Amino acid sequence: GAAFNALLKTLEEPPTHITFILATTESQKIPATILSRCQRFDFRRVPNAMLFEHLYQIAQKEGIQADDDALRMIARRG
Repeated sequence: GAAFNALLKTLEEPPTHITFILATTESQKIPATILSRCQRFDFRRVPNAMLFEHLYQIAQKEGIQADDDALRMIARRG
């Protein structure tokens, strides 16, 4: 609609000091006129075990006592 048309105009004539980053899980809903002006990067989901380990290391470095089950629950939520 109108919002995408306004975005299209901005993408066609962007200010030189600005970089736009568009993030979505539903790229099929973005009009082709917008997608054709974008560079696409697809990312995979980070495994829960890796998220847990990273959260655990951060908690350790920050001196935060965090229950492992709580960190696992946070990791599952992504």
